[in-house]
Amino acid sequence: MLTHLYLSAHLDDAVLSCGGLIHKQVQARDRVVVVTICAGDPPPGELSPFAQELHQRWGLEAARAVAARRAEDLRALASLGAEAFHLPTPDCIYRADSAGRHLYASEPAIFGPLNSAEHVLARRVAEKISGLVHGLGRCHLYAPLGLGQHVDHQLTRRAAEIVGNVYAYFDDYPYVAQKTGEGQFAALTRTPDGRELVGEAVPLGDANLAAQGQAIAHYASQISTFWANSAEMEAALREFALRAGEGRLAERLWRMR
Repeated sequence: MLTHLYLSAHLDDAVLSCGGLIHKQVQARDRVVVVTICAGDPPPGELSPFAQELHQRWGLEAARAVAARRAEDLRALASLGAEAFHLPTPDCIYRADSAGRHLYASEPAIFGPLNSAEHVLARRVAEKISGLVHGLGRCHLYAPLGLGQHVDHQLTRRAAEIVGNVYAYFDDYPYVAQKTGEGQFAALTRTPDGRELVGEAVPLGDANLAAQGQAIAHYASQISTFWANSAEMEAALREFALRAGEGRLAERLWRMR
């Protein structure tokens, strides 16, 4: 059996970006495993004011915020028929240097360059992914392009490229549909060795898109980050799927020539 292994930076990214395709692959009786990189609990110590602000926005208590988000992810992936695997790396908003200084303590920081102290982290994450890949047999590995330049998406892509043999990259939705995703394709649609990535629209059916919308709705804490409500989310999802397929429902993958 073919296994599709998706690397999700956060506890929602794979479903946001590829939920329709994941549903389509499951319906074709392929195995789908989603590995969330930044799914670990915060380290001991006081959270930054920025992290506390995000918890308030999500409507989650600090003590159980990550556990609540993991539970959302399990429900979302189960609704699509996919398996979930959560790595222990904390989200960037919780990570600190050896002196306890928060590495990403503001919104501009999380959309800036990956801190140089985290190159070692990328290698550690790559080792965990490599172990999973080797244990799955015949496997296609999917990674985010990094559109929007969120540092955790950068970390995930870097780790995937350390592992190697990335089958395809995917658009980071909803960043690809926003201004944060514009103008970045030239830099991101090349591999580290300079090979060009070419976009390919993968057709979806109405049932695939509906299943994706229903799965995204399980991420109740995150809906307000991008949309006013679930109805607005579903409309935006359809609009982007039609754009990706140039008038037909699709999600876009990027593969080497």
